[in-house]
Amino acid sequence: MTVPIRLSIAERELPSGLTLLAVHNPGVQTFACVMSLDIRPGDEPADRSGLANLVGECLDEGTERRDALELSAAVEELGAMMEGNHRGGMVLSPAAVAKDAIALLHEMTLEPAFPGREVRRVQAEVLTEIKAEDDDPRAVASRRFRKEIYGDHPLGRPGHGTAKGVAKLKPKDLRGFHRDTFRPAGGFVACAGPEDPEKQLDRLEKAFRSFRGKAPKHPATPDVDLGDAPRDAHLPMPREQVHVYLGHVGIRRTHPDFYTLSVMDHVLGTGPGFTSRCSRKLRDEQGLCYSVSAGITASAGEEPGTFTAYIGTSPEHRQRAIDGFLDEIRRIRSEPVSAQELQDVKDYLTGSFVFALERNSNLAAYAIRARRFGLGFDYIQRYPELIRAITAEQVREAAERHLHPDRLVVISAGAS
Repeated sequence: MTVPIRLSIAERELPSGLTLLAVHNPGVQTFACVMSLDIRPGDEPADRSGLANLVGECLDEGTERRDALELSAAVEELGAMMEGNHRGGMVLSPAAVAKDAIALLHEMTLEPAFPGREVRRVQAEVLTEIKAEDDDPRAVASRRFRKEIYGDHPLGRPGHGTAKGVAKLKPKDLRGFHRDTFRPAGGFVACAGPEDPEKQLDRLEKAFRSFRGKAPKHPATPDVDLGDAPRDAHLPMPREQVHVYLGHVGIRRTHPDFYTLSVMDHVLGTGPGFTSRCSRKLRDEQGLCYSVSAGITASAGEEPGTFTAYIGTSPEHRQRAIDGFLDEIRRIRSEPVSAQELQDVKDYLTGSFVFALERNSNLAAYAIRARRFGLGFDYIQRYPELIRAITAEQVREAAERHLHPDRLVVISAGAS
C-alpha cells in the first residue's frame, strides 16, 4: 500500500498580483526558490523568434549591480546554484543562506542589465546550437512536425528561435521584452525548505513586495485544431537512419481525461523498459529500432500539447514502423487494455510518482503547478486514488476520443 504524502504548503498573494508559495520540507539542510511568471509563447513577436529564450539565457550575464563574474562569485560564495529562464529562474542553496539566495534570485530575474558583450556571446552560442540542429535529422523532423501541427500558433516556432530571428536581436530588444513581460500579476514565486512555511512567506514577501507593474497584456493566439486530412512528408538528409514523428494536436493539462490518458500513455508507448505496447512490438519483437515512444500527456500545459509517437529506424522500415504505430493506436481505441496491463501501469504510476518530489526544487515546482492548473495542494494525496479508480473501458473511451489515426501528421527526416 502506498503511504500517503502530507505536504504543508502556505500561500500568500501580494497586492501586485504575485502569488507566493512555501513548502515545508522538514529535516533537510537545503533550500530552493523558483520564479515562474505569466509569460506566454505569444508574447514573443513572430519576427523576433528566439527573443524569449535569449532573455532567459542572458539573465545571469550581469545585473544593474554586478557584472557576470561578480554575480557568479556571489552565487558560489553561498554554495548555491542559480539559473534563469524565459519565465524567471531558480536558485538552490544551503538552507542557512536562504535569505541571501532569494536576494540573488530577485537581482538576477528583476534587475538584469543585458550587457552588449555578454548578449552577443550568448547569442553566438545559440546560433551555433541552431546550426547544429539544422544538421540533426531528429531535430529537423521534430521542428517540422510541430510546425505542421501548430501552424501559425506561437508553439509552431522553434524554441531557440530561427537563425534569422536570433541574429538580428539587440540588447535593447531583450531589455524591452523583459520590461514588458516580467510583471508580477499572474506570476508565482515558490520556495521549499526546512523553515516554517509562514516564515518562508514572510521572507519572500520582504524580498518581492517592491516588484510592481501593470498586468501583462497577452496577444491573442490562433486556435489549434486537428486539421482536415492526414499529412505525410519526408525531408531527405544524408544519414543512415530515418527519424519519424507521428501525431496530432493534444490536450491541455486541465482536461478531465488527463489522468486516464496518462494510464493510456504508459500502456501504449511511455511505460518503462519494454513494457509499453509500442516498445514491445516495434523494438523488442520486430527489432526496428532502439528508441521508440508514444504519448499525449507529457506535453500538456497551459496550451494544448501534442500526441507524439517517435521512432528512429532504418529507411527501408519507415512504413513498417508507421503501420506498427497505427495498429497499436487503433487497437487501444477499439478494445479495453488487459487487466494485467492496467494493474502494472497503476502500480508503476502510484509507486513512482513520489520520486518526483524528492528535491526542494521539485516541491516548489509542484506548488506552482498545483496553483497554476487548479489541481489543489491536496492533489498529491488524491493522485493514487485517481489512478486506481481508472477502468480499462475508460482508457479505451479516452483513447477513442483523443487519438485520431485518420488525421495524423507524419514527418520524417534522414535517409530516403
